[in-house]
Amino acid sequence: MDRWLMQAAWNGDVDHLPKELDRNPSTLHAVALEGSETPLHLACFTGHLNFAETVIKLRPEFCSELNQDGFSPLHIAAACGHVNIVKEILKVDLGLCLIKGKNRKIPLHLAVVKGKIDVIRELLLSSVDSIECAMAQGETSLHLAVKNNQFESPF
Repeated sequence: MDRWLMQAAWNGDVDHLPKELDRNPSTLHAVALEGSETPLHLACFTGHLNFAETVIKLRPEFCSELNQDGFSPLHIAAACGHVNIVKEILKVDLGLCLIKGKNRKIPLHLAVVKGKIDVIRELLLSSVDSIECAMAQGETSLHLAVKNNQFESPF
């Protein structure tokens, strides 16, 4: 990913993004071809809602891209507890709740392990089926909640 784009995503610099894209419209297309971290992954990690919304409008397909660690933007936002970004991503497609990443983890698994209650509720409201999804080791969200002492989880 271009250095300026990575920096803009890290800082949540929404004003800089359209200017750079006007100057070089193929930048986001090039990122898609690289098949690794996208600006949306970084915005989900840092919690920059406005930047994430802008990228989602420009390239909604980034919502389903897995990074080099095997996680989608929704996985990252869920693990970090950025519930508003989670909601924005789910506007693209509720099925993203069930996207399997590394070790067959879905976003709910990461939210449960980290104890992100608001995100857990949002993901369950969006896809009740996600409660039954098991990781590669066979553990479900309920197993993870108990294993990680997350007794406040809404199960």
